[in-house]
Amino acid sequence: MRVLSVGEMMVDLVVHPVEHQIGFKNEAFLVKNIDIQSGGDANNNAVNFAKLGNRVTYCGLIGNDEMGDFVISSAVKYGIDMSHAKRSKTTGQSRTVILVNSEGNRTFIQYSGSSPEFSFDDIDTSLLDETDCLVIGGTFHMPSFDGEGTRKLLELAREKKVITAMDVTNDFTGRWNSVIKDCYPYLDYFLPSIEQAQAISGYSTENETADFFLQRGVKTAVIKYGEKGSYFKTAGKAFHCGIYHVPVAEPTGAGDAFVAGFLTAVGNGKEPEEAVRFASAVSAFAVQAYGATAGVPDSGTVEAFIRKNPAPKITYD
Repeated sequence: MRVLSVGEMMVDLVVHPVEHQIGFKNEAFLVKNIDIQSGGDANNNAVNFAKLGNRVTYCGLIGNDEMGDFVISSAVKYGIDMSHAKRSKTTGQSRTVILVNSEGNRTFIQYSGSSPEFSFDDIDTSLLDETDCLVIGGTFHMPSFDGEGTRKLLELAREKKVITAMDVTNDFTGRWNSVIKDCYPYLDYFLPSIEQAQAISGYSTENETADFFLQRGVKTAVIKYGEKGSYFKTAGKAFHCGIYHVPVAEPTGAGDAFVAGFLTAVGNGKEPEEAVRFASAVSAFAVQAYGATAGVPDSGTVEAFIRKNPAPKITYD
């Protein structure tokens, strides 16, 4: 599948395990590891899609510093086409410090960098002529693209019969639905976490939040709710799916792994139940490693894992 991944790319500095109480008292303590990895929703989607065997192009705005060089070289190693990514002339690369304790709980410290500058004008829309699936990641962190810019790109993609999908991240401004409400009619798939879906819709359950999106034009809502599984809903089908039980290092990037896994399966013609189970398997690999994409393998390894393990339970509404 030819995938166009649009949105936020970051540098992740993953520190683990952090057990010491940080009190800003000019003290030092040791951790087992500090990893520098690429991150950000659109980057994670791009890397995971590439690992799963898709042909991937990335569009976004990269910082003008050595961290920007790092995320480009990291993506290229996975075969991602970075030739259409723009570079900021004024701002450094977006980045996050992720502090992880021994139980996998995390604290994120973020620098926005180039993400707020990214806009619709930075995108070569002719790429849609060579795209099967458009995936937007990092929504709510890109104020110059979120909302109207996103809607314009989705509408163009819909006109060209490209599959459209969007995931979101946390909205520090608290505007949530008002930012993305005009995008719903152009989305084939909307894949937020349950916490994000609740904040956007004002409803509490996965069924209610899915209905909120479907009523506003989304064709398929897939709500991710972590260790409890996921919820799939269209106008004609709704079901809950459990998870594969595996040892967990930490869950950073598990939602992005689910998105790439689900849409890869859709692109391969799998039925919804198979697609959600495949996505759950990709997420199961993601949570076994530190960092957003380090644990995700190729599709063959995922399929072998599915054959060897009990299938997550599916319950229909």
